[in-house]
Amino acid sequence: MNSPNTNRTAQHTKSECCTESKCESGVRNNYFEGKRLTADSFRVEQSYLVERRHLLNRAIYGWGVVYGYGITAAPPDDPQHSFAGRLKIRAGLALDKCGRELLQTDKSIKVDDELIVLDDEFRRKDHTVFSDAGPQACWLLSVHYAEQYSGPVTVQDSCHCEHREWDHTCETVRYSLRRIPCEDCCKSFECELGCKCGRCCEKSRDPNYTTGQAEVETPRQPGGCRCLCDYLTHLEIAAECGPLCEIDEPCARVRVDLRNGVPLACVHIVPDDCNRWAFGLEVEDCGPRRLVKRNDLLFDLIRGCDLTRIKEIGWKDWHRRKEPVPFEEFSAALGHGNQGQSTYVTRKFWVEFSRPVRKETVRPDCFAMTIMSAEREGGWWQTFRVPIIDVDTTNFPTEADDPADHVRGARIVVDGSWVEDAVRGRRSLFLGSETRIEFEVRGDFIVDCNGQTVDANSVGLSPAPTGNGTPGGSFLSTFLVAPAREDPTRNVPSYSGDPQKGVSS
Repeated sequence: MNSPNTNRTAQHTKSECCTESKCESGVRNNYFEGKRLTADSFRVEQSYLVERRHLLNRAIYGWGVVYGYGITAAPPDDPQHSFAGRLKIRAGLALDKCGRELLQTDKSIKVDDELIVLDDEFRRKDHTVFSDAGPQACWLLSVHYAEQYSGPVTVQDSCHCEHREWDHTCETVRYSLRRIPCEDCCKSFECELGCKCGRCCEKSRDPNYTTGQAEVETPRQPGGCRCLCDYLTHLEIAAECGPLCEIDEPCARVRVDLRNGVPLACVHIVPDDCNRWAFGLEVEDCGPRRLVKRNDLLFDLIRGCDLTRIKEIGWKDWHRRKEPVPFEEFSAALGHGNQGQSTYVTRKFWVEFSRPVRKETVRPDCFAMTIMSAEREGGWWQTFRVPIIDVDTTNFPTEADDPADHVRGARIVVDGSWVEDAVRGRRSLFLGSETRIEFEVRGDFIVDCNGQTVDANSVGLSPAPTGNGTPGGSFLSTFLVAPAREDPTRNVPSYSGDPQKGVSS
């Protein structure tokens, strides 16, 4: 039998469980026959659906520009002017920190009457701030979520008093300018994933453990299990989504979230002919942006679709083939020079890239050619490094939009005296036995037009394209060269054909 104290405790607990508590995770309507639907019922339903959508946007996608929002300065009326009266903003979609969708159709904006000027505390400022900043200041252009009522209707209440309501709420956007240091225009976003050391599971013994047996580790999950778990466990997706700020506009009032803007571009403000402030012609519309990465984009990034690779090599028919290359063909591939010429531009040893690369990064140390010859007594491979003294980046196909000071390929230039003496001379290293050639392209040294190193990793027997989906790496190609004749200065074939493709006759 239960004691009286026990019964009272049980009754008290049951009473507390039956008390209706506030649902903070989200309330939605429960429909049934005879339910009376009021304006508040529909507000509850709409609020539930909208807030859940915003929650999923924050938790799954993050925030930033999803697509579009291309920004260009409108051409000035007078070609002599260095300013534009308007900015052209193309259609686009962005998500702010609150998970709201910022949808924009094509639009042009002026600097004087359609922009909200903010200070560092995200408070509105007067447009006279432009005159205090000077023409060299950098301004961050951001897009903000905004709401505007439309469709006024007159409503009569139970007391027959009339008042005005709005039939619709237009979800729109507004733009702001905020002065920032110019070096912040291209400042990278810091990594949000911070990894510390830790285990997902501790060491465990084998199921068939016997006394004296050492402990073994269970297999670990790939991808840093503890790192990802800690990140998602402590992830905060809440944002400061307070009341919207009401702003008077010429035709109506609009409510704008001034705090949670999405950065779009860095622009310059310059004076026009009448000393009014206008947009400069230079717009940096990628540097300050935070981007939302779609699923297909993530897979493309994993595959390395954003990387530059080695598109083609000049000696592709020699790459890793089993049969030795005739010495005469190898000698001809090293090129010929005029009498007394100290450098030979090789005819077959060139590489072409899938995108433009910075010319200043393509130097002789990006390439290495090693000749390995069998040592006559012990049979060891002796290695000799070919003297590459320069590179030739001319005569490669280009496209009209290639940036200046960028190239699409490179051909190695070797020491002419070495060719005539060590290759074609009477004491040539190639006399008597086969030699092995290793040609290396160091992708870690070559930077492309996007600021990334060339994905140059070798792939099996394929000479090109290269790459394993990560920046950098080295392309290594090998082939054998047949022994030279006793008199290598004779019967050296003449060369004819396309200088880029290196066809000998």
